[in-house]
Amino acid sequence: MEIPEDLRTGRANTLGTAMLEARQVLNVAHEKYQHSLAIVMDTEVNADGMLALRNEGRAYAAAITQYSEATMAWLVFVDTHLHPN
Repeated sequence: MEIPEDLRTGRANTLGTAMLEARQVLNVAHEKYQHSLAIVMDTEVNADGMLALRNEGRAYAAAITQYSEATMAWLVFVDTHLHPN
């Protein structure tokens, strides 16, 4: 299957790359949040642990937003530029 010309543009490349990079950031943020959560769950809860969990939760939320926005930008681009034959 040949890639349509509209997906070979600089804009398409930028949007696609942004989406892939945002996914990588999301994966890392998810792992860090899960790690912090596991520590809090496995140990006696203290202020430092809760602060770390809250900080990782905020970073995870920001990564979700970044990925969502990048994905939506890509999907809008594809929907706008690809037309059935």
